[in-house]
Amino acid sequence: SDISVSNEKEPEHCRDEHSSRPISNFEPSTQRRGRASITLQSSAQYGTTCLRACKSFTLTAVSCDCILQTLINMAYCCLILLGKFIQQLVFGELRVSEQQHIKDKFWNFVFYKFIFVFGVINVQYMDEVVLWCSWFSVLGFLHLLAQLCKDRFEYLSFSPTTPGWSHARLLGLLVAIFCLSGFMFLICVAVGFFGGLNTFAFMVAECVQLSVQTLHVIFRYVLHLYDMRQGGGSGGRVWEKRGPVAYYAELVFELAALLIDLVHHLHMLLWSNILLSMASLVICMQLRFLFHEIQRRIKKHRNYLWVLNHMEQNYPMASSEELSENSDNCAICWEKMESARKLPCTHLFHNSCLQSWLEQDSSCPTCRMVLSIQSPAGLEAANRMEHNLDTQGENQATPRRPPNHFFHFDGE
Repeated sequence: SDISVSNEKEPEHCRDEHSSRPISNFEPSTQRRGRASITLQSSAQYGTTCLRACKSFTLTAVSCDCILQTLINMAYCCLILLGKFIQQLVFGELRVSEQQHIKDKFWNFVFYKFIFVFGVINVQYMDEVVLWCSWFSVLGFLHLLAQLCKDRFEYLSFSPTTPGWSHARLLGLLVAIFCLSGFMFLICVAVGFFGGLNTFAFMVAECVQLSVQTLHVIFRYVLHLYDMRQGGGSGGRVWEKRGPVAYYAELVFELAALLIDLVHHLHMLLWSNILLSMASLVICMQLRFLFHEIQRRIKKHRNYLWVLNHMEQNYPMASSEELSENSDNCAICWEKMESARKLPCTHLFHNSCLQSWLEQDSSCPTCRMVLSIQSPAGLEAANRMEHNLDTQGENQATPRRPPNHFFHFDGE
């Protein structure tokens, strides 16, 4: 039967709270199905929109990773091409020893920086990894160029027929490396304001070490070029002044580089709190090596001072009459002698040449006469041997207890 709907106003309790449509329990089924289909369509559209948003986000992330990898690859390719261009412009074809030194320094640098980034700093985000790798890539590139310049300088210093433009290009590259290291020091200062004091210390250690090594090679190169320019004139006086200056400059630069490296590794070991890890073992091995290098350098300086004092006390300077009678050249450097020291066997030598010789040998370079000279280490060894010989006879009658080899450790 037909149901008639009254046009009269319905009471308030028959209306919906959220709409002005009257509540009716007798809504036609076609209207209910239409409204249900509209709800399903809206739900499907919402799901499709979410799926498209997820797909677009995924594609954006993948595209960002691809762009980042492409930029990193392009940067390393440009760095390699720049290295090849500098090699062809300054060095030409590399010698076998130079190639081997470059390979050793490269893999050593990569190993220690990998330990630093993932063992000491312990970076966990991709942007930090990219920044640290970019920084160490530029530093490693400059370190390799500085090592190559040092090897080539040592090769050219023994070649008197080297053209001047080769020295100019090599010295210009060294100056450029030193200026770039100074610019990177300014970057370290700027980063230190935001990253903190520890980050500044980690970054600036490598820059200062690169600057010290490069400045050392520049100083040696300038001194070598000055000697070449003054070689034809009063060469004796120049060589007499060159010895102490070159020695003390080398001592200062080497000790400075070793101390900076030692403090840098101590900072890594104490700050990172990695006392029980593989990274701490590697750092401790490097600390042991640096400590022994510093100790060896100090012993060498003590030997230098000992020989210098012994020469001044026992070997007087030759007079002008003795120099005129022995008008031959120095038997060590084959240069003319304007001032020389006289050994007990009456042979004359340059002061710096004789000192360098006596640091390695205790005999006359010409007649091989044994000289009464011993370094502090030699005196200590002689006293120790004499003491052992004295105590050996006393202890022969008493039984000796065999040493405990299991717990014996001599530090070797």
